[in-house]
Amino acid sequence: MTASSAYRSAATQTRFSDHYVVVLALLLGGYAVFGKSFAYLGVPPLYVGELVFALGAIAFLSSRCGVASFATLPNLLLTILIVWAIVRTLPFVGEFGVDALRDSVIVLYGGFAFIITALLLEKPERLQLAIKFFRIIALILIPLAPILVLMTNVAAHSDTGPVWQIAQVKTGTLGVHLAAAALLAFLGFRSSSLLWVVLLLIGMAAVASQNRGGMLAIMFMLSFAAIATGKLREFGAVLLIGISLLGLAYALDLSVPTARYDRDISAEQLIDNLQSVIGGGQAELSGTSVWRLRWWNTIIDYTLNGPYFWSGKGFGVNLAIADGVTTGQEIQMNPPTRSPHNGHFTILARAGVIGLGLWLLTLGSWSVVVLRSMVGARRRGDHAWADFFVLIFCYAIGLLIDAAFDVTLEGPMAGIWFWCLFGAGAGASMIYRAERARTGPAPRRLSPTPVTASAS
Repeated sequence: MTASSAYRSAATQTRFSDHYVVVLALLLGGYAVFGKSFAYLGVPPLYVGELVFALGAIAFLSSRCGVASFATLPNLLLTILIVWAIVRTLPFVGEFGVDALRDSVIVLYGGFAFIITALLLEKPERLQLAIKFFRIIALILIPLAPILVLMTNVAAHSDTGPVWQIAQVKTGTLGVHLAAAALLAFLGFRSSSLLWVVLLLIGMAAVASQNRGGMLAIMFMLSFAAIATGKLREFGAVLLIGISLLGLAYALDLSVPTARYDRDISAEQLIDNLQSVIGGGQAELSGTSVWRLRWWNTIIDYTLNGPYFWSGKGFGVNLAIADGVTTGQEIQMNPPTRSPHNGHFTILARAGVIGLGLWLLTLGSWSVVVLRSMVGARRRGDHAWADFFVLIFCYAIGLLIDAAFDVTLEGPMAGIWFWCLFGAGAGASMIYRAERARTGPAPRRLSPTPVTASAS
């Protein structure tokens, strides 16, 4: 077989996965912009996320990189975690039906990580497509962010027409996407104007005034990136602009009313949210914090100190009802919330100490692998590579921070996003390690598209 015919054969083999990358991008974009409204497209219990997951399994197999995608510790540990989640789901399917499968997706959506890893190993130049995709998401979300916050609040907390149901985003997750948009400019992956920066700050302020998890995620992502890149001066300049705008808004008592718990979009509300994290703030904010802490302590009692130590209560049972916390403003819903507003406690409650241990080992090993790649790339002068690892790490950790305050990873809108980022971090680390080995101890300078037709 000639080189040209081999290339044509490879192109034919990868045609499906090329199309799948576009489909996956549309899925992630729909989740980011339209949120819950987009997630419910489909026929229950099979929604758009499950359909794309099934197509991803085909792309995974057709990539012929499936076995290679397991050749990294984070993915191996994720495999064990998924197996344990299945073990703690199957016994409850008969009693709880679809609810058991629905609860288990916090882990089972991890299958997307293997799909992403395989697709990147198949064509490493897809890393550049990821950057382009992030740019498009940022371009759409930055001007729309305040509007999306308002639409979500009105749709969720008042009787309105269907126009308000078009977009129902998770406010904290929106904050993570906005912080990632800021990192794109901060790390040099896109240019930015003063107007762009101001719109971005307004969007992040709107999120921070409505959601504590989103606020803390934004703070961590930007701070970590500034420290990791040594760009503290640039970060300080942007922070000064933000504080100045916040002070001006506070002095002028600017606010935008919303339908959510009388929680306006305002500088005063943002400050109250920050105070509530450290034990102060409005009574309503402190009250929800107390409610969460009581539920989390209940979970600790029946797992770490009780009969569900090893295995947890399983996937399927409604934790709010089973744990006896079906009172309070936040859970007087129909049906009551199923999760304790903290993905890590969800894992502990449903999968026990074994599940939590595997969860922490999986996340910890992934963090070590990505950070190790980041440090190694920075040391070798591959700054674009290092910045790419900073972006992926901050993006994923931002979602984990938000998941510590809300029902985030339990749904497809953020859960699929997180596991795709997990797979991107694992795959990019494998590609960088292979490229470094191929080029020897003094590798050439790499870009986030390390292996292209022209570069190889």
